[in-house]
Amino acid sequence: MLVFYDAPYSGNTWKVRLLLRQLEIPHQVVKLDLFKGEARTPGFRARNPFGRVPFITEDDDFSLSESNAILLHLSRGSFLLPADPRSLAHVHEWMFFEQNQLELNIGLPRIFRKAQPAEAERLDSYFRPRAVSALKVLERHLASREWLAGSYSVADIALCAYTQLAPDAGHDLAAYPSVSAWLARIRAQPGFIELE
Repeated sequence: MLVFYDAPYSGNTWKVRLLLRQLEIPHQVVKLDLFKGEARTPGFRARNPFGRVPFITEDDDFSLSESNAILLHLSRGSFLLPADPRSLAHVHEWMFFEQNQLELNIGLPRIFRKAQPAEAERLDSYFRPRAVSALKVLERHLASREWLAGSYSVADIALCAYTQLAPDAGHDLAAYPSVSAWLARIRAQPGFIELE
């Protein structure tokens, strides 16, 4: 049985939650409270040395951390992961971009605004231009296509997570009409769930 370690506030766990629902994968959920340090307990770290969520285990002999690695693993053979090598390469390209450019520069300021507002103000000059740059790349790409890598895929799920949370980090998505239209298309997909 697949066990999914979830944390409701996390955009990274939302990605896995959405994929599990859209692919109707049977699983058990273990919810952790990030703000209480439940992902850093010795018991959890014994199972997951990364001490982060999302995290999955399968039949007690396989475990996997990192949201995008989990998405790629669970979507094999499904409509969410293209078989064509070039389309698959574009899926990977966007998922690496998400972790390097988007998640970092939107996700961290979002957490700081909630947990340490004074620190968020101090770091805004570092994160804001990088987040704006990432959102502009996304806007340019989506201006001429519906989906990031051909058809709706795990790349769209991966980038949707923190893009939809950009307002929580101080970004007005009205400035990005193609991104906003893309988010609306994702929300219209069967099985879509809002981030808790």
